[in-house]
Amino acid sequence: MKFAVATYERPTLHDNDFDFLAPVLRRRGAEVEAPAWSKASVDWEEFDLVLVSSTWDYHTRTDEFRAWLRKVDRLTTLRNPRKTIEWNLDKRYLIQLERAGVPTIPTIWTEPGNEDEIEATVAELGWSDVVIKPVVDLGAERLARVETTMVGRILRSLGEPAMAQPFLSAVEREGELSLIFIAGELSHALRKVPARGDFRVQSRYGASAERVEAPAEAVEIGRMALSEAPEVPLYGRVDLLADDQGDLRVLELELIEPNLYLAIHPPAADALAEAILALAG
Repeated sequence: MKFAVATYERPTLHDNDFDFLAPVLRRRGAEVEAPAWSKASVDWEEFDLVLVSSTWDYHTRTDEFRAWLRKVDRLTTLRNPRKTIEWNLDKRYLIQLERAGVPTIPTIWTEPGNEDEIEATVAELGWSDVVIKPVVDLGAERLARVETTMVGRILRSLGEPAMAQPFLSAVEREGELSLIFIAGELSHALRKVPARGDFRVQSRYGASAERVEAPAEAVEIGRMALSEAPEVPLYGRVDLLADDQGDLRVLELELIEPNLYLAIHPPAADALAEAILALAG
């Protein structure tokens, strides 16, 4: 069998998961390549399965990425499935989670032109510390943490659909709790802690991660969130954060190209490899 682990051109970040997954697949007799999703010369039909792993520029080329998903979906098996990836591309999937009873962070959804109205609403709600991000983004790249009086200015500078949420201080004290699911089953959990003086939990900003045992409440919430996806994902990460009352809430549901932190729990690479082989076989 031959598999593609899709990445991106001119990468600035290393796909650590590939370092663990590729050897496991090769030991099982599979060929594994890591082509860039946007490279025109790639013949995707020659692969038995294409795994979306580190396509970490899709948010800047969304239309191209959507066209690529449709193309690959016609030619071979794509995982996660195209419908699931398309659903997860836009953070407004959180609206569906909220309606389904999944605990999420209170969110105001914005459109260009309503910046003053949003700033007034944020002030009425008493959100003095606000997080703003576009509905299509990756790795907190365009995330902003601002005071209420800066909300309108930041939204105008984005000039695209975005979201505003109250900043939850627990992220600075205890970080985010992430649950990794493979083929619908919990694989492992970890806590991502920001660097001192920061609040972002991505490794590019100096954050650290350690494996932890997932509380039963978190696992239940994670399963609820995943059940709202159009199809059962091959892989997924549910990021949770405690609110000011200590209750866990879903921050993000990562089903496109998440870091699965296989280095923290290497057996997960075996589980993912087995699931891939079963799909392709």
